[in-house]
Amino acid sequence: MTVVSPSAVVVPQGKNRSWTCFAIGPIGDRLAAPDTPEREKYEEALEIYESVTAAACKKYDIALWRADELPGSGEITEQICRLVRDADIVIADLGGGNANVMYELGMRHATGKPTIQIGDHKKLPFDVANIRTIRFERTPAGLVRARKELEAALEAGLKDGFEVLTPARIMENGGGSETLVTGAATPDDPEEPGLVEATAFLETELVMVSQDFDDVTKAIIALGDVTEESVPSIDRLNRRGAPPKDYLVAFSEFSRAIDGPVDALDTATARLSERMKDIDGSIRNILAFVAELPEDDRPDGVDDLLRQLVGLDASSTSGMAGDLSTMNEVMDGVKGLSRQLRKRAVRISTSLKRLDDVFLCVNEWAEMARALQ
Repeated sequence: MTVVSPSAVVVPQGKNRSWTCFAIGPIGDRLAAPDTPEREKYEEALEIYESVTAAACKKYDIALWRADELPGSGEITEQICRLVRDADIVIADLGGGNANVMYELGMRHATGKPTIQIGDHKKLPFDVANIRTIRFERTPAGLVRARKELEAALEAGLKDGFEVLTPARIMENGGGSETLVTGAATPDDPEEPGLVEATAFLETELVMVSQDFDDVTKAIIALGDVTEESVPSIDRLNRRGAPPKDYLVAFSEFSRAIDGPVDALDTATARLSERMKDIDGSIRNILAFVAELPEDDRPDGVDDLLRQLVGLDASSTSGMAGDLSTMNEVMDGVKGLSRQLRKRAVRISTSLKRLDDVFLCVNEWAEMARALQ
């Protein structure tokens, strides 16, 4: 959602002005011993800073600082506070919910100045996850996608103005409500959907998510059935101490038998994962908006959406967690047995990783929805 009230946007002063940005986030200890948690934290934070934040700011010639790069001999704490307060833009990496990061983010929210949140979607702290955040997977493709989303956010803000986050709007307006609409249109845009239309659209999309879950379940059941049918023949080979060539024949037959279910699982989880990514931001924004409304002022359909989100969590994970855990163990066990099996096992593991991410996201939606019921 985009805030469109007159006081809800920080407008850039002149297209050719120089912009400054302060990056807040976990830093770790670059001098820590290799393979220690502090060193690992440093390496992870540096990767996000360089691949996402610094790369996006460089595209628009934005002067960027991070705490461990501050020049001069002044007190670092004072320098950080001044940059949190005075920088034109703050980009906050929320991965892990670092206490210093959350403190600095709270200071920044109070200023009402442009703030952009990014973070590994597995490590986002719940209390700020309902504020629009560029969420990403810590993979090469995930970081590229995060950089592009950050570039788009910066480009839109530099051109048309940055949104003021909810805490600053409430402090500025004494808790008065704001008019929110989806998209980036003006309040007078007759084509721009409002909360009711957005809620109805998401209800339809969640039905599609449920259907995707059904397809995933069918593929998992088919894969389990084929595996169960193949176990007796492999057990017989084990009992009679068969030579390796006999195992190769059995593994080859098993590989061919699971090709169909593996393809179906890969297709279904990929489709489900993409659908979730497409609607995740909209759902979180709607829930954040609903949280600001008195319960009596909620439009029709909101309560149904909340029930749908809670129900999706229960239905999608019920009975499946144990099956996925067992399948993961089986796949880990067969990867070293045969090259043919390894290829299928890797594809299955990739599909199960997508499902883990989907379950995490659905659970976060449900927790936010339960809090509003």
